[in-house]
Amino acid sequence: MTDMAQSHYRLGMNYFQGKGVSKSFPEAMKWFRLASQHRYPKAVFMLGRMYDTGKGTAEDPAEAAKYYRQAAELGYPRAQNVLGQAYIKGRGVPADYDQALHWFREAADQNFSDAQYNLGLMYAKGHGVPKDFIEARRWWGMAAEQGNPKVQFTLGHMYLVGKGVKKNYSKARQWLRQAADQGLPTAQYHLGMMYARGTGVLQSYTEARTWLQKAAEQNFLDAIYNLGKLLSSGSEEVRDPASAVVLLKQAATRSHERSQVTLGQLFAKGIGTPQDLQMAYHWWMEAANAGNPDAQYNLGVMHLNGQGVKRDSLEGKKWLTKAADQGHTKAQYCLGVMYSTGKGVPQDMDEALRWKEAAEFWESL
Repeated sequence: MTDMAQSHYRLGMNYFQGKGVSKSFPEAMKWFRLASQHRYPKAVFMLGRMYDTGKGTAEDPAEAAKYYRQAAELGYPRAQNVLGQAYIKGRGVPADYDQALHWFREAADQNFSDAQYNLGLMYAKGHGVPKDFIEARRWWGMAAEQGNPKVQFTLGHMYLVGKGVKKNYSKARQWLRQAADQGLPTAQYHLGMMYARGTGVLQSYTEARTWLQKAAEQNFLDAIYNLGKLLSSGSEEVRDPASAVVLLKQAATRSHERSQVTLGQLFAKGIGTPQDLQMAYHWWMEAANAGNPDAQYNLGVMHLNGQGVKRDSLEGKKWLTKAADQGHTKAQYCLGVMYSTGKGVPQDMDEALRWKEAAEFWESL
C-alpha cells in the first residue's frame, strides 16, 4: 500500500465531503478509483458506497456489493459489516444469513462495534443460528464497552424489561445513562420515563423533565408526548400547562394519537389554554378516525351530552360502540346504561347485560 494510494483516497474524501474543495462526486469517484488500483481498502469501500447511494453514478446495489466484498476480503471491518447487512437485506446479493454471520464475525473479531451489535442481533433473533440471548449479550457487551450508544441502549432496555435477562434496574439505568449522555434520544426517553415512574430509581419529575426534554429536542415523538403530559399534570416544580399545550400540538400535528387525545382533554378542561370544546372535538376526531378508543369514547360522550356539539344520541352510540368493540370499559358501561334505561336507544335488557358483562370481563383481565 503506497503513500500515493493514501493521498488519492484523502483527495477523494475531500471532494466527497466538500472539504477544502467544492464538493464533486465525479471527482471523488475518480480519485477513489485511482486509490483502488493499489488495493486501498477504504477507497474500494467508498466506491461501493457511491454505487450503493447513487452518488456520482447511477444507483447499483449489485455493483456496490462487488466493491464491498473486495474491501471486505482486504480485511476492512467497515466493509465486512456493510456486506453482512447487504446479505441480511438481500440488497445487491441474495439474502443469506450464513454469509451475513460470516462477515459480521470477521468484523466483530476485529473489535468493530457495529458488527458486534449486528452479530448479537443475529443471536437474539435466531437468524442463521439458534436463538441465544447469552451469546447476544456477550457480543453486545463488547460493543457497549467501546462506547457504542446503540448497543448501550439495547443492553439497558433488555435489563429494563427483562428480555433475555433478569430485570435489573441498576444495570438498566447504567447503560441507558451512558447512551443518553452520548445524545441517543431513545435512551434519553427511557431514562426520563424511569425517573417519571420511579422505576428502579427515586422518582424525580425534575430529572424526568431534563431527560425527556433532551429527547424531545431531537423530535422523538413519545418524548414530546410524555414531556407534555408531565408539564400538564406533574408536580408543582415542573408543572407548566401552557408549555404542555405547545408540546402536545407538535406531536398531535404529526398524527401522534395519544397527544391528540391529551390535547383534546386540555382544551376541554381549559388547562394551559382557554377552554375550547370545538378544538377538543377536532383533536379527538383526528385520533378517533385513526381508531383510538379513548378518543372515540370522548366523542360519544360529547354527542350524548351535547357538549360542544349538537346532542345526537345516534352519533353518540356510534362512537361509543366503536370504542366498546375495542374493549373500552367505560364505553361498554355507557352502552349498558343506555340500553337498560332506554336513553337514546330502544330499551333492551339483553343488550344492556351484554355490554355490562363485557365491561366486567375486560376489567377482570
